[in-house]
Amino acid sequence: MKEIHSPKFFGTLLFLLNFLVMMDYLVMVPLVMDISRTLGLAPTRTGFLLSSYPIAAALSSLLLAPFSDRLGRKKMTLFLLAGFSLASLGVALSTEVWQIFLFRILSGVFGGPVLPNSFAFAGDTFKGEDRGRIIANLSLSFSAASIFGVPMGAWIGSWLGWQGVFGMISLLSLLGLIPFLALPSVPTQAEGKILSQYRQLLGLWALKPVQLAFGLQFLMLIGLFGVVPNIAVWFSTNYGYDAGQIALCYMQGGIGAVLGNRLAGEFLKRRLRRGLISGGSLVMALFLGVACSEWVPDPPLGLFFAGMMFGGSIRVPVHQLNLSELLPIQFRGRLMSMNTIVGHLAMGLGGFWSSPLLHIEGGHLYGMQTIGLVGVGALCLVPWIALAFGRSTRHQTVY
Repeated sequence: MKEIHSPKFFGTLLFLLNFLVMMDYLVMVPLVMDISRTLGLAPTRTGFLLSSYPIAAALSSLLLAPFSDRLGRKKMTLFLLAGFSLASLGVALSTEVWQIFLFRILSGVFGGPVLPNSFAFAGDTFKGEDRGRIIANLSLSFSAASIFGVPMGAWIGSWLGWQGVFGMISLLSLLGLIPFLALPSVPTQAEGKILSQYRQLLGLWALKPVQLAFGLQFLMLIGLFGVVPNIAVWFSTNYGYDAGQIALCYMQGGIGAVLGNRLAGEFLKRRLRRGLISGGSLVMALFLGVACSEWVPDPPLGLFFAGMMFGGSIRVPVHQLNLSELLPIQFRGRLMSMNTIVGHLAMGLGGFWSSPLLHIEGGHLYGMQTIGLVGVGALCLVPWIALAFGRSTRHQTVY
């Protein structure tokens, strides 16, 4: 197939494929209570099902990172998307708790590394404004999945059941591989044996700016994702929300994320990066803290979620752009992958540390206030780490 080098074609196709991957991850939130009833999974343990995906993604990204640099982004992303499609089909066909856990883990194994490979693919293929625009748009795949994918999934779930949602994602992902073959292949200039590349991957931690960047990634996510895996059981138990209402909250959150992403894009066009990571984290902390406190009677949960996502999305393009400029091209794939490993680890650990704090008594879910306090504390540490990162990189990049 003839290669197509159009930035628009490249960016649009990768965006759509990442949209499906993000939809697969996010749509589990409104559907998980239906899955709980169908398969007999305890509601307070649904957070483990949601967190199994990012934990698997973290391990997969660690194991596969050197192969991305050696094989090239195109081959690696093609392999990952094919595996992801089959894993989603397995989720759709699951009839036992162990089966859905198995295939969700496999979905994380294959789906988790897709976005960092896409970021690195864009960074290798384009330069300047094209690179920045594609990376910013790829960052929107999460927001777009929240706005359109989650409500669409909830609607399809009410029509065909939760199994139909994952079957549809599997089919569309497979179809997307056909035009993917037309994307250009770009040499990464990586050299050396795979074992030495693993050493180089772990060796990234010896660089202070990299340590601080990874520390930021961890703190930006560990508290928030103590809340996210438990949203379904929280909203349904304490506020009587069904899958459609939870999906509507995600839509509102996605709109907030788009606004935050666009605001960040305008700052980046003007070469203004300072304060976006810190400011976005503090905005998120404010909305997260108020929502989890449950002080507000009949709270506007969608508005709170939109505020959290607005603050969070301001940070993403800046963080990814800085990472893409931090090291030479031959290390970029490993850097992006390790950053994603840290992120997925934080997301997965969030569900595992928070779920044991929950219990249902008298038809009310308890424990979210404690989880919210931990999340706010983690987010309030971000400005200190961001300041240290800015000092360590001097004029190279600034958070």
